[in-house]
Amino acid sequence: SNWDVPQSVTVTGVNDGLDDGDQSVNIVLSADGFENVAVGVVNADNDGGPSIDVSDSSGDSSDGCPTPAEVDDEEEEEEEEEEVEELAPVCVVGFGSVVESSGSTVMSESGSSDSFTFALASQPGSSVVVSVVSSDLSEASVSVSSLTFGPSNWDVPQSVTVTGVNDGLGDGDQSVNIVLSADGFENVLVGATNLDND
Repeated sequence: SNWDVPQSVTVTGVNDGLDDGDQSVNIVLSADGFENVAVGVVNADNDGGPSIDVSDSSGDSSDGCPTPAEVDDEEEEEEEEEEVEELAPVCVVGFGSVVESSGSTVMSESGSSDSFTFALASQPGSSVVVSVVSSDLSEASVSVSSLTFGPSNWDVPQSVTVTGVNDGLGDGDQSVNIVLSADGFENVLVGATNLDND
């Protein structure tokens, strides 16, 4: 009866006393029968280490990704979706920043697509190749297998389109992770949902 009622989780930073810069942490949500969902958060250092500026495109400094506002009717929803897409929040996760269209990545088994962009969080000394892989090819495919960043374009967002795959099963909406990985860095997981059409 309450499956669609959001429940809140508060994440509190812990002081490790180390001058180690801002640290990325995943809050992992898991349930039997489902793939884990990883929510990337950043614990800002207070000991003088290097910092990452985390802000959304509206200029409001934040370390989270706001949820798009709810709307009452279809017309208002279309207008709100356009507005949210323009002000999509930037989330610093791991070694980069992710911007999801409309604040989330949702596709359907009917073949619809959604997209997100990714850029590095800091300037590399040489080229960095980021592998892009769907954790479940029976539910979602991705438009590119890799993204390449260098010292001159490290902060220029590159787009990844995620397309829903029809598995022919009445298995409900399925969560899928789009895994971004690069040598020497922890993987970044972008959570996506493939809406069931069976």
